[in-house]
Formats: sequence, structure tokens, C-alpha cells
Amino acid sequence: MYYSYNPQAKENRFTMLWLSFLSLAIIATAFEAPLTFVLGLEIQEHHMWWDGLFSVIFLSDIALRIFNKLKLPHKTKNEFDEDGSQEAPYHKSIWLPIDLLASLPFDIITHMLGLSLPLAVYHSLRALRLIRLVKLRFIFDIFDYIPKPLKVFLVITCVFTIIHWIACGWMMINPRTDLDHYSYYNISLYWTITTLTTVGYGDITPQTNLSRLYTMGVMLFGVSIFGLLISNFFRMMMLADKYTQEKKEKMNSIQEFMKYYNIPHSLQRQVFSFYNHLLTQNITEEDSKVVQELPQALQQELNIYMKIKLIKDLHIFRECSTPCLKMIAGKLKQTFHSPYDTIIKKGDIGDEMFIIGHGKVQVRTGEKILAELKAGQFFGEIALIEDTIRNADVQAKTYCDLYILSKKDFIQVVSKYPDLDKKFKEIYHRRRSDRNVNGDKAKAA
Repeated sequence: MYYSYNPQAKENRFTMLWLSFLSLAIIATAFEAPLTFVLGLEIQEHHMWWDGLFSVIFLSDIALRIFNKLKLPHKTKNEFDEDGSQEAPYHKSIWLPIDLLASLPFDIITHMLGLSLPLAVYHSLRALRLIRLVKLRFIFDIFDYIPKPLKVFLVITCVFTIIHWIACGWMMINPRTDLDHYSYYNISLYWTITTLTTVGYGDITPQTNLSRLYTMGVMLFGVSIFGLLISNFFRMMMLADKYTQEKKEKMNSIQEFMKYYNIPHSLQRQVFSFYNHLLTQNITEEDSKVVQELPQALQQELNIYMKIKLIKDLHIFRECSTPCLKMIAGKLKQTFHSPYDTIIKKGDIGDEMFIIGHGKVQVRTGEKILAELKAGQFFGEIALIEDTIRNADVQAKTYCDLYILSKKDFIQVVSKYPDLDKKFKEIYHRRRSDRNVNGDKAKAA
């Protein structure tokens, strides 16, 4: 398993899209090839068109791998197998001839060569296309890290592919000429599902020794493997709700605590609000334990990325590069405030801006509330541009989690990333222009 590989990273998006596209071609082959072989269908022109299209896709995949255009997981020069060997490059590996064999358009080749082969040989050549399934190895190498919807799709597809193959096997050893292809395939699917799920109605029974042996094998497979696939699928679905369930349990414990000590409802709302914020940031208590077990340098790096999640969607930082965001996040200082705490006092000299991680604040002049800001918003940013005197009070309305960027740290950031300074100044001039316009309107009124 390649734990350092992140399929969702920006540089790996093309690779993931290509592997998804390739998977669709493999799945189509996995369904069509055995069915064509079992039913003994005549080779039509559209079969060759599809075979040619799939071959182009698979040959393109080989070319992309040879020229290293795909960001696939691979071992670095310092990562060796247990026997000390290093992973061979793709063009020197055993997979290249296998992939080439899987990519050949056998129908088109035999047609172009003018070979007149028995229909059974044509079908056998088409069945060889199932070798293309080996290409799924790249998908399953990174299975643990692919997005959940795609993971669910792959599991469901694997289950139905297995059912399809077993149904085709039943049709091959129990040929019937009294039914059309569609009806017999439908009956075979019905037999396969009832056998695998150990329901076994007995309305379709094996009549030969070979079919009985095949049925016994399917039964054993259904008990040992098919049940495992289904259970893993439901386990995966349950894990998707694991964090939600843990959050509910945590909240229930807090609720019992509040009820036992008769905590006032107004204070209860504050506590629940803050715990909800903490549980959103740190999904479980295990996350904190994992971080604490890491070296200090890695802890600091993880904390930086947690802060980046907060600031990257703010419009003043939205166009910043990742290195710039990391530098800003590294400068942020976290503070906490209780309700009615004064965060900014009118008349003070400002030299810092504030970003709200959690809670609400009110901008006031005396008793008049000018604005109410909540999580994900910011205030005081003008102090980073010029020396200014605060023209309003800012007071915590609830328990607040704030992040502070000082003017000194801001100057260090913009000295390296001047575009950020330009962005701040544009916002400052636009707001000052709006204030002037509003002031003129007030005077005219």
C-alpha cells in the first residue's frame, strides 16, 4: 500500500480521471467478452468497432505509462522490498507484455489478415480480452484512498461482475436451445443469485455431474467469499457514519452532564455550540491523540494545514498560492474570548486583524450595533495597511475562537508575496470609497 500517495491531490487529478475512464472500458470488456463467448454470437461490424475503440484506449494507457504521464503510486529509490529489490520501471517490467497482449484487437487483426477461422476460435480470441482485467491492479493499489462514491461503485461493480461470470459459466455447462438468449441469461442470473445467497428455491437444479460440481463450487464460494464482499460493503457504509455516531454520543454525554448539574439553558447553548465547533475541527478524540504522538515539527505542520482550511475560503486570501497560505497560517495566533469580552476598543491604535474561527462578535458604537460577524469572517484588516485608530468597539457575543494576524507578521508575508499587499489595498480603497459615498448621501439627506 502506498500511504504517501494522495489520489485527490491536484497533480493527480488527470491520473484519477484517466483510471476512471480506463475502468469503464475494462468493466465493459468484463461483461461483454464472456457473454459473447458463451452465447456463440456471430461477430458483427459493431463488435469490431467497439474492440478497436477499447484497444485504442488500452494502447493509449500503455503509452502514458511508458512516457510517465500518469502520476501513479510507485516506490522511491529509498523504498525497497523485503528482499532488497527495487520496483522496476514500467517499460522493463513483466506488466508491459501482459498489457500489450491485453490491448490487441484480435477481431480486427484476423479480419485484416483475411483469416477464415472457425467461430469458436474467434470467440476464444475475444475471451482473451479478459486479460485486460489485470489493469485494475492500479485501481486497487490505491483503493483505500479513492473517493468514497467511486469506492462504492467499484465494490458494487465487482459484485455484479462475479455474478455475471458465474451466470455465464452456468450457461456454458448447461446449454439450452429452447430459449432466446435474453431469457436464458435472465434465468441463469436468477439461479446464480439464489445459489450464492444460499436461498436455493430448487426450481432450477443441475442435471449433470459437471453442473452439480459447478453448483457445489458456487455454493462454497457464496458462503465463503460472497458474504464477505457484502459484509465489507456494509462495513464501508457504516464507517461513513462512524464520526457522526461518535459526535452524537459525545453530545449525549454533555447533555446528561448539563441535566445533572441543572446548567442554565443559555449556558447550555454556548457549551453545545463550542463543542460542535471542536468536533467539527477534530472529528474524534483519537485524532488529537494521533497528532500528539507525532514529532513536534509534524504537529506544527498539521496545525498549519488546519488553519489553512479556515482562511483559504476568505475572499482576501482566495487567490493566494499554497506556500503563501502556509506562511500566513504559520503566523496566526489563536485566542479565546467569553461573551461580552471586548476584543477591540474604540480609540485604540490598531496593529492586527482578526479571523473568526468560531462564535459571533458584534461591532458597536455605544449601544448601537453596526454589524454582527460570525465564523469564517474577519475584521480589523485595515490596521495592516496603515496606522489607524479603531473607530468602533468589537465585542464577543458568544464564546469565540479567534485567529490574530499582526501587522509585523503581515509585512513579512507581503514582502515575499506582494500580490497579497495589492489585494488588501484594493479592498481598503474600495471600502473607503464606499464610506465616502455613504457619507455624502447622508449629508445630502
